Amino acid sequence: MKNSKSLEFGVGLLILLGLLAFMFMALKVSGMTSSNPFLTTTYDVTANFTDIGSLKVRSPVRIAGVQVGTVTSIDLNPQTYEAHVVMSIQNTIDIPEDSSVSITSSGILGDNYASVTPGYASTNMKSGAQFGTTYAATSLTSLISTFMSSSANNKGAKK
Repeated sequence: MKNSKSLEFGVGLLILLGLLAFMFMALKVSGMTSSNPFLTTTYDVTANFTDIGSLKVRSPVRIAGVQVGTVTSIDLNPQTYEAHVVMSIQNTIDIPEDSSVSITSSGILGDNYASVTPGYASTNMKSGAQFGTTYAATSLTSLISTFMSSSANNKGAKK
């Protein structure tokens, strides 16, 4: 009887540990955990875009292809009808004040991300700063339609 109870306890403990490990891995893979949630290891910067394409919350923010932060929120500014994007940047990364940010795609059909192009200012952005220069996302369908209409116009001009 005692052996049976200890076996049941051991199996229950093993299942509980397995569930905790599964939850930990699920949070790690989703990017929803940080190394220490009680320490502020990031600062927030903002940008306004006329078009963000398919940019989503938790999309990467990159400099020279290296991820330095994530998009934390996206809202519509009701006065300007622009997308207001808040990005969380690692504290170890200093971004010059005259830097620009653009919405870029990972390949032809890849997800969008925010790409920061550093400027040359001697002062760096602080928490709450806003990018002065932004470049909207380029739509694949608009590129194709522009190409098709320009090739049709060129075809008609040669006759």
